[in-house]
Amino acid sequence: MLSVQFTPRLNAVPALPLRFLTLVLCFSLSAGLAAAPGLPADFDPDPDLRSPAEFLGFEPGQWHPRHDQVAAYMAYLAEASDRVTIEEIGRTHGLRPLQLLTFTTPERQPELERLRADRVRASRAGEGPPVIWLGYSVHGNEASAASAAVVMAWYLAAARNEQVVAWLEQAVIVMEPVLNPDGLDRFAHWVNMHRGMNRNADPADREHHETWPGGRTNYYWFDLNRDWLPLVHPESQARLAHYHLWRPHVLTDHHEMGPNSTYFFQPGVPERNNPVTPTRNFELTAAIAEHHGRLLDEAGEPYYTRETFDDYYLGKGSTYPDLTGGVGILFEQGSARGHRQDTIYGERTFTDAVANQVRTSISTVEGGVALADELIAYQAEFFAGARRQASADRNAGWVFADDGDAARGRALAALLLRHDITVMPVTEEVTVAGRQQPVGTAWAVPADQDHYRFLRSVFELVDELPMETFYDVSTWPLALSFDLPLEPVRRLPAVGEALAAVEPVRASAPPEDAVAWVVRWDQRAAAPLLGALLADDYRVQVMTRPTRLHVGANAEREFIRGSLVIHRGLQPAQAPPVAERLAELAERHGAEVHAVRSGLAVAGSDLGAPSVPLVDPVRPVLLVGSGLRATHAGYIWHWFDQYLQQPLTRIDWQRLGRINLTEYTHLILPDGSYSMLPEEAADQLAEFVRAGGVVLAARRAAAWVETLPLGWELVEPDAAEDEAMEPSERRPYEAFELDRARELIGGSVLGVELDVSHPLAFGYTREELPVMRRGRHLLQAATNRYSSVAVYSDEVRLSGYLGESNRERLAGTPALSLTRHGRGAVVRMADDYLFRGYWPGTERLFANALYFSRIVGPTRLPSEED
Repeated sequence: MLSVQFTPRLNAVPALPLRFLTLVLCFSLSAGLAAAPGLPADFDPDPDLRSPAEFLGFEPGQWHPRHDQVAAYMAYLAEASDRVTIEEIGRTHGLRPLQLLTFTTPERQPELERLRADRVRASRAGEGPPVIWLGYSVHGNEASAASAAVVMAWYLAAARNEQVVAWLEQAVIVMEPVLNPDGLDRFAHWVNMHRGMNRNADPADREHHETWPGGRTNYYWFDLNRDWLPLVHPESQARLAHYHLWRPHVLTDHHEMGPNSTYFFQPGVPERNNPVTPTRNFELTAAIAEHHGRLLDEAGEPYYTRETFDDYYLGKGSTYPDLTGGVGILFEQGSARGHRQDTIYGERTFTDAVANQVRTSISTVEGGVALADELIAYQAEFFAGARRQASADRNAGWVFADDGDAARGRALAALLLRHDITVMPVTEEVTVAGRQQPVGTAWAVPADQDHYRFLRSVFELVDELPMETFYDVSTWPLALSFDLPLEPVRRLPAVGEALAAVEPVRASAPPEDAVAWVVRWDQRAAAPLLGALLADDYRVQVMTRPTRLHVGANAEREFIRGSLVIHRGLQPAQAPPVAERLAELAERHGAEVHAVRSGLAVAGSDLGAPSVPLVDPVRPVLLVGSGLRATHAGYIWHWFDQYLQQPLTRIDWQRLGRINLTEYTHLILPDGSYSMLPEEAADQLAEFVRAGGVVLAARRAAAWVETLPLGWELVEPDAAEDEAMEPSERRPYEAFELDRARELIGGSVLGVELDVSHPLAFGYTREELPVMRRGRHLLQAATNRYSSVAVYSDEVRLSGYLGESNRERLAGTPALSLTRHGRGAVVRMADDYLFRGYWPGTERLFANALYFSRIVGPTRLPSEED
């Protein structure tokens, strides 16, 4: 059996009143063990295994179990049953264990390591057994799935009927009981602390309205069901490592939706499927769906299958398997959002929701085993067909390069390895997308591999699409998100052995006997290094002009705008030697630091010139709270905490009136609705700016700050947009949804044109930059002609869907702007430069706004002052 690395808490019972606990236990015993929701009426469990009710002290559905209770029960089953093994495959940011269980017959348990080690070969050869992966509660407040995992685990471990025994003989069942432990615990705490002994079904009750940020997201408020592609978080990284070892034939993804809904399972909207997914995948999904329908029909439960949800975005749990050899299935249960709630379909209880999730877990295993031969054959053909398609496309593969930033290039290579992609180092000089790359700075990705379809999805730009409606983003090109050169090739260059891992960037310690040290700002390691130096009270300058300096006895080097200067003679007397601290930081972050022999420039600015100003220390604060987008706030918090490795103060907007904002340098406003902020808060923000503070506002916040009383000088909108709409042509009612979808921007990659001389664009040397765009908001142009750091290109769409009307609306409008007001400034960012934690190509814009916004001087011409 696989080793158990989690120590169970066998006394994991919630703090309930003794009288109530006694009643629950008595009820469980008197009602019989088959009372667990969703299980067949003829369930005959092994009496030697404790039921969830006996172990937890309550029947699943009566309370929301905490994650430690779920984990303890899973560990108990693995210890008590010879059908179950358990692994701790990782830990969350909140240090909660991530468990993976495997169910088979006792006779097959000793063979699991061998089976798993042989899965890649077997998947290609069309050999079994079928592997069925059950995944629950990637969204923590969609909690019926986690309780269903407890019931389903007991069923698989304890059932003695012929059907379950046959499943275990014929298949390997892998279970991930809680994909998002941190979010699940936030939600369980909320609903349990508001649960009365007489449960309240009123939708208005506080139990059904958790406070911000809610339990949907993970520790850093990210949506983990968008992280299957970026793999930013330990939950996703641990899962994918084992997913690619097992190569499951079927994977389930159990969710909840709004209370006034029934139950959904795929195939989904047929017109909105990913075009790279083989048709046979959808046929098999439909075949398994017949098993779901039968069990739900027998239970008298309504459901639907071909509306609302699509199967398009690769980064979701139900779509990722479709492009990597399996069949992913999404389930959505109408939620009770607590324990009991009135809906338009009548009263729904948490027990009802758990029961349906159990039923479709059973039907998935039933259907997976019944269709085993077809699923196994499909997977083998999927991989073989991918290689044939690569050959037919006459595509030898792709080559990408680091573009002078080793950290970004290696990060992309490492991400591809996590997705089971073969990556090889290029061993000769190559030109990639017109850029010359020396040896050691480029990688090749051969097309002749199992995951060719996946590679097409992440490398190819999306131009023509068969649909215009998207549940999430319409494109996810990795080369654009990393802002790295990539191109397909008909012949691979000279390459080395396939990488097993990517070595981190290793920087050598800079010489200590220097006048100053310079750090190029176009390397990803520069911002964390700057943050650490400022936090330690060292003085750092920034080059505002391209400059050539002596870096050796007979050597010179060109440094771009934004390069950091750490001058020995400017450091505080009480500070530790700056050379030692620089060496430590260079090693930690992999930053290249250059020793400068003279403060006299060969060309450009001398190191003591006014054009090399000091960078002010920063003390930012992030506004959070109800109405603001928790995920976007989470991207910002995560960026500070994990990338910059600096603390970030977060303040609920309701407390603004009690905060002295003069103690902070920057106020960061994430995306969200700011209409609820009182007028006093707007006045407070305006005064903060006039007194010297900087507001960084993103997405809808960037449009909202234009209403602050700051004496804005903005270009009036096109008069045509203000005119009342002319009576339009008649349209059929059924066309509304599609017409509406054409006007939305769910997620497309657009091109912006940068002013690379502006401090907010330091570190970029090319004027073109791809950004991820979401939302219809527009920024108004300032009358000051020097304020627009970036504008959307005339040919604005680079990849993904963008309706014609939005192309016309966005082209030429501001994408990034800095305007001065009093002694301070407002930075308006139309887009999310930290999108989902995997858009390093634009994160430098955010770093520039943080560190360099205060060096931007007045730009009013004398003629404008007359």
